[in-house]
Amino acid sequence: MKLDRDWSFAQTGDTRSYPATVPGTIHADLLHNGLLDDPFYGKNEEKVQWVEEKDWCYTTSFTIEPEVYARFPYARLIFEGFDTFAQVLLNGKPVMQTNNMFVAWEKEVKELMVPGENTLTVLFTSPLKAVVPLYEQTGIDYPADNDRSTPHLSAYARKAPYHYGWDWGIRMVGCGIWRPVQLLFHNGCRIDDAFTRTIRIDNDRASLTTDLLVANETDSPVATELLISITHEEKVVAQTSRPCTLQPGENRVTLPTEIGHPKLWQPNGWGEAHLYDVEVSLIKEGVYWAQRRYQTGIRTIEFVNERDELGRNFYFRVNGQPLFAKGTNYIPQDIILSRVTPDDYERLFRAMKESHMNMVRVWGGGVYEDDLFYRLADRYGILVWQDFMFACSAYPGDPAFLDNVAHEARYNIERLRNHPSLALWCGNNEIHEGFKYWGWNRRYPAKTFEQMQHDYDTLFRHTLAECVRKYDPQRSYIHTSPDSANWGRPATQTQGDIHYWGIWYGEEMFDAMDTLQLRFVSEFGFESFPEMKTLRTFAGPADLSIDSDVMTHRQKSSIGNDLIKTYMQNYYRMPRNFDDFVYLGLLLQGHGIAYGIETNRRQRPVCMGSLYWQLNDSWPAISWSAIDYYKNKKALYYHARDAFAPLMLSPCIQGDSLAIYVLSDRLDPLDQAQIIVGIDDFYGTRLKTIDLIRTIQPNSSQKLITLALADLLDNHRAGEVVMTLQICHDGKTLFDGHKFLTVPKELVLPHPHLKKAIETTPQGIVLTLTTDCLAKDVFIEIPTQGADFSDNFFDLLPGEHKVVSITSPHITPDDIARIRIRTLTDTYEEE
Repeated sequence: MKLDRDWSFAQTGDTRSYPATVPGTIHADLLHNGLLDDPFYGKNEEKVQWVEEKDWCYTTSFTIEPEVYARFPYARLIFEGFDTFAQVLLNGKPVMQTNNMFVAWEKEVKELMVPGENTLTVLFTSPLKAVVPLYEQTGIDYPADNDRSTPHLSAYARKAPYHYGWDWGIRMVGCGIWRPVQLLFHNGCRIDDAFTRTIRIDNDRASLTTDLLVANETDSPVATELLISITHEEKVVAQTSRPCTLQPGENRVTLPTEIGHPKLWQPNGWGEAHLYDVEVSLIKEGVYWAQRRYQTGIRTIEFVNERDELGRNFYFRVNGQPLFAKGTNYIPQDIILSRVTPDDYERLFRAMKESHMNMVRVWGGGVYEDDLFYRLADRYGILVWQDFMFACSAYPGDPAFLDNVAHEARYNIERLRNHPSLALWCGNNEIHEGFKYWGWNRRYPAKTFEQMQHDYDTLFRHTLAECVRKYDPQRSYIHTSPDSANWGRPATQTQGDIHYWGIWYGEEMFDAMDTLQLRFVSEFGFESFPEMKTLRTFAGPADLSIDSDVMTHRQKSSIGNDLIKTYMQNYYRMPRNFDDFVYLGLLLQGHGIAYGIETNRRQRPVCMGSLYWQLNDSWPAISWSAIDYYKNKKALYYHARDAFAPLMLSPCIQGDSLAIYVLSDRLDPLDQAQIIVGIDDFYGTRLKTIDLIRTIQPNSSQKLITLALADLLDNHRAGEVVMTLQICHDGKTLFDGHKFLTVPKELVLPHPHLKKAIETTPQGIVLTLTTDCLAKDVFIEIPTQGADFSDNFFDLLPGEHKVVSITSPHITPDDIARIRIRTLTDTYEEE
């Protein structure tokens, strides 16, 4: 049964109580009662701090029907997520004490229950107060600089690090029940774990094995039958059964199976992500005592990280083919996790698939995500790079902390390892880099620093590594990201993966990446403001300024707003007002990161991955995200989508020449492909055409031709032309794009006259646009938050009919009347 009755809760020692539901965090409940007014508005930070320091109590009552109580001799109480320090009482008797947000907590409780009404109480201790004794015992104020408090207590708690603040997020250190609660009645035997893995694939057959952990709570052996059934598209493809006498305690059983003509799970862009349904049953005398159902996929994933002539490579081989990883970094979708809905997850994964991604990194400062996250990754063919939840700080290494982490690691490895999308385990985010390059050795006495390094090795090189080897032996583990490469030290940059922050923190321009030999870019990014309708959710008219108190509060990167301005001066004419500044900042972010993605792809096979920072937001803020808190897609989303196209032409200016590359993620070659390069003026007149016939190699980057810029331009100025690019094969156009030969501020743009037609549909509206001349960076704005655009922030060429669908159940006639369409020339001063 589910505990779905209403809970009540109160501050310890407070006679007030407030309605709440399960699951829910304390902050979500306080929000409903007006204690925080609006947790996203900076003026409430004192109230947030007040909440962080309080203890809280949840209580609920539930009824057990007498016949249910009599029928089942065992009942297991399961809390899938406590945040974080809690004591549980059932009918006034202690059940469990918790100290980890990232695991489920469960206990047999039948002896504590009675037929009829029962009372369940959860006493929460403030996460800040709970760890003070640990801090006082060690005396180490760990370098968790994103924790905006003194001392930094976050490192002592196994709780989401981003709750304590980050350079893109608010600090809100909450507590509460954040995942579902269950009361499971059973007969004494349970299937506690089932793990199906592919052993090998050869001769059109796949050999699988399923490892089972079956618990027998009784005092005597129990004679049963174990049955495993595997189906694909509702057809049984394998079935195995075995008689099994379960001894009291834990029983481990392995069931092998074979599947003929297996349908492989393929990453997005390479084919279907085929999934198989697995059902494991425990049967006693013809009666089903327990069952477990899940999905798996048949595929192989190899992580390659070897020395070579340049340094050390870093890539993934999926089903025998080297994969260029195209994707992003994911952070939790909300500071209040219980607010995230299944539709929120679905929308993000659909967005990833539609933007040609094949990998997402679950960053180590958040949480191990909901099961739905990984099921969607399986379904959409998105590989998951999974960090353990450690980021940007040293951590304790005492036995109690290590035991807690080992339990956390085992729980999450066993929870996630059936997912075919799971590609890699990573110990932490940037901690090894912190030890080497962030000056921690100067902040601590030598003995303390030496102890911190020893604790690092124990935790990340031994404890977590051993957990992966033991519980998920076929997957690879790396102890940190990045482990050697550093953006500020060129000699290291050919060594494995890199977080390339020379762009942004190093103030390098976007074309700096052209000359680098990076192996796998697992982070790089650039900030922008969200669009105006998001800014207006937390800012009044007087706050709409880059230097206002509200905008400064929303900018958690200390150099952010000024740095956006610095880059903007290099690429764009400076804006007339704040509205223009926001629009140009969105373009700057989108074009810049797309440029970096294409550069990474051109450098294949030296470079084999490009994961930009970051996909999403956890609150409305100025950040590196491609999709803002209200699900509005920024220019970055659309430009990265185009840069991730499975087949494309990518030109690169090299001195006084232009090299044209073809980038293909297809697994088949294209013989006799036609490559068309055109030079047009901004009114659609063709000035020059180059026509080539080439074979496009599969799964590769290849340089097609190098052209002298002077010959290509043929006496025309670079700022007055657009280069059009096409790939045609067998009478079909497989790629159609365009590029400019200079930065936007040097383009001599005409003022376009756009024509629009709007058609309403059951899903929203369809907008058709035409123009008399080049319309650069067309931005369609609608007041509807989270409306989904088929395209936005695009260039419209003369002669094109651009059809854009805008879908949302919330679009109103007033929203349609208030649609605004702007282009780059709208930001120019009157000429």
